Amino acid sequence: MLTDADKRDIVRSWRLVVPIAETAAELFYKRLFELKPEYVELFPADMSGQRRKLVTMLSFIVKSLDWMQEDWEEEIDPEDDLALVVLAMGRRHASLYKIPDESYDFVGAALIWTLEQGLGDAFTPDLQDSWTRLYKLLATTMKIGGRSARVEMDLGRVA
Repeated sequence: MLTDADKRDIVRSWRLVVPIAETAAELFYKRLFELKPEYVELFPADMSGQRRKLVTMLSFIVKSLDWMQEDWEEEIDPEDDLALVVLAMGRRHASLYKIPDESYDFVGAALIWTLEQGLGDAFTPDLQDSWTRLYKLLATTMKIGGRSARVEMDLGRVA
């Protein structure tokens, strides 16, 4: 689980990433493709849109961490609900792109490496732990979404 300190640290560090977001996205995909060259086939030749999607999603996630507790007690639009958005993203990755669960380890490694490169000395061991915990929560939620999509697909085949 993320602590309030984890959330504050992630939000603060993201503010340092925003000015270099385009470079960070390029570094992320470069590293991901170094770790798993076969993943290149899963993406379009022109990665500019994909890089924007990555930065937009990370910005959304970090913004969600910055909400006050009372904001979570109010009913919110499903499109602003972090858990629902991440579950849906996991469903899409599993059903449309056939992304296996193992890929989340490589994506996480590429993300942490990218943050380390982009933030330099500001990426302390504590900050790395905070980002790692956040990523593990996101990956677990996406895997749950992906499993639900696979179960639905299997049930559709049985029916």
